[in-house]
Amino acid sequence: MKSTISLKGTQEGYQLIIPSSASLSDVYEELEALTLQMKKDSHTGREISFHVKTGHRELTDTEKEAIAEIIEDDYFKITSFESDVLTMEKCIQWQKETSPSLEVRTVRSGQIVEAEGDMLLIGVVHPGGMVRATGSIYIIGELKGIAHAGIKGKENAVVVANFRYNAQVRIGDNVHVIEKKDQTEEENSDATEFVYVNDLHIIEVSSLENLKTIRPEIGKHAGGIYNG
Repeated sequence: MKSTISLKGTQEGYQLIIPSSASLSDVYEELEALTLQMKKDSHTGREISFHVKTGHRELTDTEKEAIAEIIEDDYFKITSFESDVLTMEKCIQWQKETSPSLEVRTVRSGQIVEAEGDMLLIGVVHPGGMVRATGSIYIIGELKGIAHAGIKGKENAVVVANFRYNAQVRIGDNVHVIEKKDQTEEENSDATEFVYVNDLHIIEVSSLENLKTIRPEIGKHAGGIYNG
């Protein structure tokens, strides 16, 4: 019988490849024979991990449990299942991450506005107000309160705004308070700037014209479920 599954050794253990066209009953039968032989030949006494790849087939929880029941014991463990199938849940999550959330409002003291992915806010964030996003934050207006971008650790996020004295900017775990500008800078205080984390993990404020140079990846994707 022609083999329906393949095994590839990696530094972490084994990559188990199950073709999407293969009959699962044949897969189960072959896995039983394969793992039985491997367990007879294995005398390492250490845990061996398996990363299961199923191509264009998304296994159900029941099917994953059946495979795990065949393979796993005290030493053989499945660390992950991976497929090339883009589920609706993954589509929605991807859309949230790539499509900016648009807010047209004034954020007053005590208010918090949050977004999954990038946020585009048209309005003013007053002292005591806060905007938060897992991605970058773009404000068409003044930031006098707090803007926290990359709240789940995305340190390449940026905050774009007309920053005012004492405004607080956070990117990931990095915090920066906008300092008082000198007289020359105050005369140009309507200028929009951006805040980012540099290669030394230090927050910097820069002119908007440098945004594409420092973060060239910004603006290279389009929102929506389909990006083709």
